[in-house]
Amino acid sequence: MLKSIRLRNLRSFPNDDDAPYVDLKPLTVLIGKNSSGKSSFLRSLPLLRQSVEANTTGPILWYSSYVDFGAFSEAKKFDSEENIIYFDFKFNLEIPDNISFSHQFEFPRIKKIHSNSIQVTVKVGVTETNKKTVARELILEIYGIEYKFIFKENKKCDLLINNRPQDFPEELNYISTNHFLPLIITVSSRSESQFFRNNVNGIRKHFSEKLFLELKKYFQGNTSHSTIKNGISRIGINERHEIKGVLEKIFKGNKTFINNLEKKEKIICDIVYNFTLSTNLTSLLGIINYEIEQTFTNVKYIAPLRATAERYYRHQDLQVKEIDHTGSNLAMLLRSFSHKENERFTKWTSESFGFQVRVEELGLHYALQIKTENDPKEYNINDMGFGFSQILPIVASIWMETSGQKKNLRGNNASIIFAIEQPELHLHPEYQAKLIRMFVSVIDAAKQKGISIIIIFETHSQTMVDTLGDCIENELLSSHNVDIVLFEKELNSSTTKVKFSHFNSEGFLEQWPIGFFSGRK
Repeated sequence: MLKSIRLRNLRSFPNDDDAPYVDLKPLTVLIGKNSSGKSSFLRSLPLLRQSVEANTTGPILWYSSYVDFGAFSEAKKFDSEENIIYFDFKFNLEIPDNISFSHQFEFPRIKKIHSNSIQVTVKVGVTETNKKTVARELILEIYGIEYKFIFKENKKCDLLINNRPQDFPEELNYISTNHFLPLIITVSSRSESQFFRNNVNGIRKHFSEKLFLELKKYFQGNTSHSTIKNGISRIGINERHEIKGVLEKIFKGNKTFINNLEKKEKIICDIVYNFTLSTNLTSLLGIINYEIEQTFTNVKYIAPLRATAERYYRHQDLQVKEIDHTGSNLAMLLRSFSHKENERFTKWTSESFGFQVRVEELGLHYALQIKTENDPKEYNINDMGFGFSQILPIVASIWMETSGQKKNLRGNNASIIFAIEQPELHLHPEYQAKLIRMFVSVIDAAKQKGISIIIIFETHSQTMVDTLGDCIENELLSSHNVDIVLFEKELNSSTTKVKFSHFNSEGFLEQWPIGFFSGRK
């Protein structure tokens, strides 16, 4: 599960490895002045979705149906001399029981004996070569060990572990697949694709052999090599404090080794800890690739300027799976609802917002009719002002994804991430407050169904921020489930600085800049 994200050298974000990560809480609020970097941060989510969904020649698709970042040269921070952009992530990585990577390469299963998840930091650096975006660096930080792959133009790559270059008996290469991360292989020839299948596990074999050579010193001389190697294959990935217990369990019948483990616990456990992580590195990369793709496939983006309502809509026999990011297929989606779904959606909007929406069939066309709680008459949505056409795509998208109609999350532990720009556009403050209360109730209801929801939105609305505080004060929302992210440009600079504010348990903002909304200092 994705926990945090950071951008470096993209648009106005500096290439600063000490810059903070933004934690993705169930409600993550992005606040800042115009052109402060908050939109660039939010749009990185649909950028990554369009990148993992498309069959591309590189890791990032800068321009597609969701967002347009131009090209690498336009997305890179304009005053930076470093020709690289980083996308950094922190994951709670769960090892799945059964996983398909959807390509020809097969990875050995990772065994994990104790911990339920692995805390992994992933840093992906991309650059431009011959006007194509390519992977330049991949850094993994796992249990305090850093693995750094440097990708070269000749398809060769280097591996550094804690900044120490690693030597392999075979050449370390990478190949581009239709996945987000390159595939790391060892090669001594490039004759046939079958050769790649045999060498995708070259890293595993290399570090397994090194671990065997180090570990066999602590066994009795007549212990068979197969006994030691079979034991090594069962160790899997574990935190440092778990290693001794794992070794005692696996080699409990070997008295010599167990005695040496008692006497030289630190030396043996350090050796096993370092080499078992390295042994499973290729498989970990496959699972990280899978996690990245499933995470960003589940991003639901709502753009700032939603489509304006039409008086009449023509029938189209198209299947609607989700709301378009502009809301242009809203009417088509509502018309596709069954009678029961229409009843549930109408009840939900009535209870949450005080209005109902109905599809009226008119021969070859159909229309959307709106009825508010204070008016007995129905009106065509085109006669109801701009606000309804702006709020309905948000409301319908969230309801559709969380109402139980959709059960096809592609990752077992994947969150649904809603990325919404300026949800308050053309809304009266009363509806802005109701929208926040709807966010809060949806997150709580989804949690009870076992669905993980993250709603990230950027706003200029003080009403929406104040309503979050009211919900916390009234114990409808925990302050731990809200992250307030402040984006500011440094004085006389084009560089964005990210800071944080938070609510206390009584709903009051702390570390909030004076005059942030009013402009007064």
